[in-house]
Amino acid sequence: MLWCSLCRKVANDVRVVHVPKCIERRKLWEQILNCSLSVNSTVCDSHFDASQWRSAPIKGQTYKRRRLKADAVPHGEPEPKFVKLGFANSSTQTEDKVINHAIRVENESLRKQNRRLQTEIHSLRQQLEDYKELETSLKTIFTETQINILKSGGKRTVFNATDMSAAICLYTAGPPAYYHLYRKGFPLPSRATLFRWLADVNISTGTLDVVIDLMENEEMPEVDKLCVLSFDEMKVAAAFEHDSSADVDYEPSTYVQLAIARGLNKSWEQPVFFDFSTLMDADTLHSIINKLHKRGYPVVAIVSDLGAGNQTLWTELGISERKNWFTHPADEDLKIFVFSDTPHLIKLVRDQYVESGLIINGKRLTKSTVQQTISHCAKPDVSMSFNITDNHLNIGPLAKQNIKLATQLFSNTTGSFIRRCNALGYNVQNASETADLFKIINDWFAVFNSKSSTSNSIEPTQPYGKQIEIQRGILAKMSEIMSSEILGVGAHRLPFQKGILVNNASLEGLYCYLSEKYEMQYIFTSRLSQDIVENFFIAMRPKGEQFEHPTPLQFKFMLRKYISGLTKLNKPIDK
Repeated sequence: MLWCSLCRKVANDVRVVHVPKCIERRKLWEQILNCSLSVNSTVCDSHFDASQWRSAPIKGQTYKRRRLKADAVPHGEPEPKFVKLGFANSSTQTEDKVINHAIRVENESLRKQNRRLQTEIHSLRQQLEDYKELETSLKTIFTETQINILKSGGKRTVFNATDMSAAICLYTAGPPAYYHLYRKGFPLPSRATLFRWLADVNISTGTLDVVIDLMENEEMPEVDKLCVLSFDEMKVAAAFEHDSSADVDYEPSTYVQLAIARGLNKSWEQPVFFDFSTLMDADTLHSIINKLHKRGYPVVAIVSDLGAGNQTLWTELGISERKNWFTHPADEDLKIFVFSDTPHLIKLVRDQYVESGLIINGKRLTKSTVQQTISHCAKPDVSMSFNITDNHLNIGPLAKQNIKLATQLFSNTTGSFIRRCNALGYNVQNASETADLFKIINDWFAVFNSKSSTSNSIEPTQPYGKQIEIQRGILAKMSEIMSSEILGVGAHRLPFQKGILVNNASLEGLYCYLSEKYEMQYIFTSRLSQDIVENFFIAMRPKGEQFEHPTPLQFKFMLRKYISGLTKLNKPIDK
């Protein structure tokens, strides 16, 4: 095997030259080449130019191999060979070998560069995919304009109506939180921008035509425009006020009536009506429904509580335990199903239970069962942490509005503790019957409170229609209880009995109606409640205090902030 001591590689395709045996000349080669050479070292002939070779004498007609001159020394880099013709191996073969070697070296360099570039391209593609996933995630939080602001590092931009509408809603819900986010660098309009946007917006009591008209511009499938109309009252502070912007005097009012349309299949909501000291009657309701229908938003359900005014409305609409819907005022082929607010019904059942009890299958179930369970769980020898307290039973006027206390009382957990105390031998009156009642009430409330389409192991909490047989069974059990004489023989049915029976029939009727007419497979039943109106009222109250009420003019101005972003559609504005 031929080895070049200077190139440090095998030299099979070239000739080699042995280093001089003379120590002095060998040291000279070492100094010139800057390497260490032994007596057996060899150097490929490409390190010598043509002038360092001498010709051998001719004997006959045969050319012998070339020999180096006595004073020849190699070069550090291979040199192309240009030798005279007529000598052995002095043809262009040496030059071709040098060229081929250079090409191989260059090709290897290009291959390395190509591999490096491919690695960089793969890394850049991965970064691009990561950025696309990040942008997709950001779209669930920010608008397109806000994302562009983040990309540009916070440069000045133009906000559109969608951006301003979302910003105004956020500002109305909590100005301190809005300012905090703005100072932290969130891509939000400034306070001055918000106020300029709100400056020329004016609304008046009655149907909010400006909102309903602009809802028509929203591009959504028909099924996503199906809506539920929820309405309720909120107390306002009585005061004489003058609205200079509209040149209107407001006399003292005791409450404001508010109606909000919300999507049943898709999550959206908009206030569509408000007025002071006004009950919701059939004519007003039909007017709102007609205007929504004209803009392409069919109302398929209405929701209210069972206050005296709303019971009168039910009577006007012909709603009873036998008829749970009324004909759409704009189209006789369409139906509108009536619902009572489920949290309100649960609170009414709780009030009846703790005040005088319920008669189920001939037994009067009272709060004494829960009180006995509380007493037993408080004993030192009982290792049970019961979360129900006397506050769940001895409720005051303010606590009656707390739905959480009612649902905690009528829970499977409460029923399980009652059963366990009874199984341990403690004296718990009507333990099994009370636990069964609590379970059916808990399951019934779960059926009417589904919020997500994610499947889980708890069947009642899934959207109505995904576990239809189990859910229908729960409704049937609850209807059977509410149809019985739970207050005693000959007693009149209380409003919550009628409300629950109507709700059960309306839910089943609405499900069949939507599945047949719009091919909907399930219903998010939490949207058949007044929670959106209650949340709106909380936002409208000064500082968010539960029992602090705005004046009519304050309510109007806060409502204007909430909806005014819609009135500026397609109008850009600087940041």
